[in-house]
Amino acid sequence: MRVTFVDNLLLEERPEGYHFDLQPHLGLISLLAVLHQEGHEGTLHDPKLSVSSGRLALDASLYEHIAEDVLASRPEAVGMTSLGCNFMATAKVAAHLKRLAPDLPILLGGPHASILDVPVLQRYPQFDLVVRGEAELTLPPLLDRLHSRNFAGLLGITHRNGQDIHRAPDAPLITDLDALPPASYDHYPLAQAGLTTIRVEAGRGCPFACTFCSTASFFGRRYRLKSAERLCADLDRLHDAYGITHFALTHDLFTVDKRKVREFCEEVAPRGYTWTCSARMDCVDNDLLRAMGQAGCRSIYYGVETGSPRMQKEVAKRLDLALFWPTLSATREAGMEAVASFITGYPQETEADQAETLDLIGAAWIRQPEMLATQLHLLTPEPGTTLLDQYRDQLAYDGHISDFNLPTLEADDAEITRLDPEVFVNHHYYRSVLPRQRHILVTSAYRVLCRLGRAVQRHLLGRYGDSLSRFIDDLISWEGITPNPPSDTAELVQAYLCARWGAEDYLLSLVRYMLAATDPARGRDSDGPDRLFGEPSRSGDPLVQTSPRAAVLSDIHACPEILDLLTSATTPEPVEVPHPLSTRRGHGLLLPGGDGQAMRYMVISKDSVRLLAFLEAPRSRAEVARHLGVQGGGTEQLDQLLDQLLTLGVLRHREPAEGEEHSGDHGPRVTARA
Repeated sequence: MRVTFVDNLLLEERPEGYHFDLQPHLGLISLLAVLHQEGHEGTLHDPKLSVSSGRLALDASLYEHIAEDVLASRPEAVGMTSLGCNFMATAKVAAHLKRLAPDLPILLGGPHASILDVPVLQRYPQFDLVVRGEAELTLPPLLDRLHSRNFAGLLGITHRNGQDIHRAPDAPLITDLDALPPASYDHYPLAQAGLTTIRVEAGRGCPFACTFCSTASFFGRRYRLKSAERLCADLDRLHDAYGITHFALTHDLFTVDKRKVREFCEEVAPRGYTWTCSARMDCVDNDLLRAMGQAGCRSIYYGVETGSPRMQKEVAKRLDLALFWPTLSATREAGMEAVASFITGYPQETEADQAETLDLIGAAWIRQPEMLATQLHLLTPEPGTTLLDQYRDQLAYDGHISDFNLPTLEADDAEITRLDPEVFVNHHYYRSVLPRQRHILVTSAYRVLCRLGRAVQRHLLGRYGDSLSRFIDDLISWEGITPNPPSDTAELVQAYLCARWGAEDYLLSLVRYMLAATDPARGRDSDGPDRLFGEPSRSGDPLVQTSPRAAVLSDIHACPEILDLLTSATTPEPVEVPHPLSTRRGHGLLLPGGDGQAMRYMVISKDSVRLLAFLEAPRSRAEVARHLGVQGGGTEQLDQLLDQLLTLGVLRHREPAEGEEHSGDHGPRVTARA
């Protein structure tokens, strides 16, 4: 049978914009390998490739276009997988598939469907059957019987039987992962995705019982790790085929069995590969970390989840927070970076609990600025978790899109989500001790602060006694008493700092500078490369305007010099910015570097600020000449100036749209000098 597998439409909202997880789905390429071994044909379709490349738009047309792409492979069956955060995309694509090809069997798998198999089949008739849990042993015999629909004796499937839903007993876990065939990476366009790192499955299962996590519900509590020989063979195979030398080993808790990890380190070290993994802080020790660093490990992801000892017990994470600083230090001393991840928004979390989490993050910014990244996520209710069982009656919906949840694209997405809190539980939230708006503001403000960089983060926190929670509390208090505060969080933070420290404080300038430098619009322009001003446009009257990639920063301090001073500090003690750096102000222009280069900063005159403000609207050459008072022999010099600004990326060429009238407001005359 010819099967097309359809990957998740998984994206993450980051400060620089949407990030698409362009990696082959490990579960699907494992299934492809098994199907080929059993004589079936299989292909893999990843819609993220088309969206990230711009071939498909992230809009209401997307789901139907994905379905059309899937049908172009002429499948005899379609296998779909999904997470809760993007189940809407899976359901909508499947509905379009069923409309376009009513007799095409559509199978569904993955963690979300495995836990919510019955309600999914009851409410979403576009799916014909759910394959639960690990499907490598289930899917081949299922495909053999798919046309006959005689599923008697098959384990791990849920299907319709007339008007009833039949749920077979669970299939057993795959105890020996080494027995699985090598995953079919050749079905993913690794070169097209531009990957320099490849994810590799290292194992499955989690023996812990965190109340907010559904990993054990899908992969089981039995911890399984591939042997060192098998795992290294997988890496060798990828290196030989694609030249990759850096790998992300995928297992939530790679280091639970320290003996097996040491065996892997001994096996992989001579190969010279580098790799990353995930671990609990109480599942590593100094000796193991040294061995991992010497064997090529370059980064470890630590799920800390909360900085509150009380909440560690409440959510059954039960991590001894006394391990936090020693583990980070030992990881760094072993030559590895660390990622410390936290969650806020637990229903039991108090303001004091949240403050402990925030202050642990803030202290990490100050004490461990190098080789450490932090994350703070808004809690997402997950099916199959103890927390959901405890607080199911406190679910609510407000339409807020968190960093991992797929945005609404079709007109009825939000209404479907609101009316089905069981299947779309990931888009809901728990009513909790703290107001929902506080949780949203805390996480969105955190993302803004992450754009500032360590030097500015540390300097800002110095104004608040090195306490991130004190900054957040003051921000929230100010917002609560301020009429019509900005709805955009970046603008809110700037308005708050202006009110708190004054418009002339250099700290506000630093924040403005860093937010402009990390604005998602900087460094990219959908209109493509700019043409020289002298080239004719469709209308014969070419227009130019200030590029959205360029940021004009008027009345700002000498931020590059202040940043040099702050980043040169060798101790966590606050750095004093001396006069005249703390008072000298002027005007600047941030420009995209291009080709991966850093942003460029230019000091410009007040006249240049006025010129660029005039050019925020599309202007013709004649309008620019009149605005600047250029006549006769000065037109050639003007053309050279505008061409230079186009080449630098300060301006962009703009052809007027059909019927568009550009502004004829000439404004005051200024001198054309930069």
